[in-house]
Formats: sequence, C-alpha cells, structure tokens
Amino acid sequence: MANQLTIRRAFKDELRQATERGEWELFYQPQVTLSDGKAIGAEALLRWRHPSRGLIMPAAFIPVLETHSVAYEVGSWVIDEACAQLAYWRSRGRPLPRMSVNLFAAQFSAGNLEHVVSAALERYALEPGDLEIEITETIALRPDEHVLRSLNALRDAGVGIALDDFGTGFASLSTLKQIPVTRLKIDKSFVEDICYEPYSSGIVGAITSLGGRLGIEVIAEGIETEEQRDVLVQLGCTAGQGYMFGRPEPAEMRQRHGMWAA
Repeated sequence: MANQLTIRRAFKDELRQATERGEWELFYQPQVTLSDGKAIGAEALLRWRHPSRGLIMPAAFIPVLETHSVAYEVGSWVIDEACAQLAYWRSRGRPLPRMSVNLFAAQFSAGNLEHVVSAALERYALEPGDLEIEITETIALRPDEHVLRSLNALRDAGVGIALDDFGTGFASLSTLKQIPVTRLKIDKSFVEDICYEPYSSGIVGAITSLGGRLGIEVIAEGIETEEQRDVLVQLGCTAGQGYMFGRPEPAEMRQRHGMWAA
C-alpha cells in the first residue's frame, strides 16, 4: 500500500510537470452523418506527449488527472485550444460545423465555466453553437447547484450539451429531466456487437427512439465497419464516429487528410 501511494504521488508530480511544460496535446476525430459520411463536427481528445515514454493514451492518466489540482487548468486549456483549432480550420477553408470537448468535474466546481467558455468563443470569433461540451455520467449523477447553473447557462447561450457513454452506467432517465442535454452518445460497447447481439441492437433502437421523442440528437461511437453503420441507420441513428470515418489524429494530420476523410 505504501508503494502504491508513493507511485501515485510520483505520478501526480509528473502530471503537474506535464502541465507546466506544455506536454498536453489534442487529437481530433471526425463526427459524421452516417448516410453520406459528411462531417458534422469533431471531438477533441486529450493526449499526453511524454518526453521519455512517448504518446500516452487517456486511460492511463485521466482517472488520476481528473482528481488532480491541475484538472481545472488542463480543462480550460482544452477548451481554448479546441476553439483555436476550429477557428484555424475555418480560416483555411474547412467549414467544420462544430467542435466537441470533454470536461472535468473541477471545471464545474470552480464556478466560472460559463466565463471560460464565453471568453474562448469571443477570443476566436466563434458562436456558442460552434461548441459542444461533453459530460460524463460521474458529473451527470451529481447535478449540484454549480453543475446545473453552469449547464443551464451554457445551454441558454446556445452551447451544445452531450451526455457521454449513455446507457452504460447508473444514469437514469430522470437525468434527462434535470440536465439540458442536446445530444446522447451511444457507447461503443453497444456498437461493437450490434450486428449479432439482439440486446445491443434493442438498446440502441430504444436510445434513438427516446432521442427522437425528446428532441435530442443521438450519435454512435466506435463504428468500424459498414455492417455496423448499416444497422445503426436501420435503427434510426443518423450520426456517428469511429475508425471507419477517421481515427483520432493530431491537428496537422487532420488538416492534411481533411476533417471528413477517413
């Protein structure tokens, strides 16, 4: 146990150093219309470019980072960097409709999320509808006054609110009554076996139907094959992201390939 605590403390020190040294990087994955593959947005995904271990994927550091004191600073940087990149792409003739970013709970606790978002949008001459923030179930299950006030203020301003990994955890349908969600993200665990698992296809069909009745957009994650895409379309899902349409890549690679190219 002592060794584990020492390792965790050392890892937290590295996360602080990563923030001070600017080792964070955003990768971008296209979000498309399933019927024609046309880009409707992109999700900005955090990566850690470690000086000796190379590129580190989120699963290795996010659980610790989201409890770290630098989470607020990193989250604010993500918002600013993603908005800057969207503005740059548009200036280069790539009219990407929307950018999606993931938030940490610390950004809600700080109580100034609306200001951080509005300042970034103003800085890069973007409209509120150009940005979508994604919240996890952890945040959704704790809708305290800070969270609800921030989400309602952002939604009233026109910023999109997406609920990530919908259907995989403990978030109930009552969550959709409390939080001003504009989009539900179907988790990739339902998509990977959707072609042969009746329960997965049934759940996806129920989510798309629910979204339609509530006026909430639905997007599926983790699409890798044409068969998966075709089943999703049959079930009423119109948007998606996954390796079939494009892997997460650094900005310069996405610029080279085009945001809508796989």
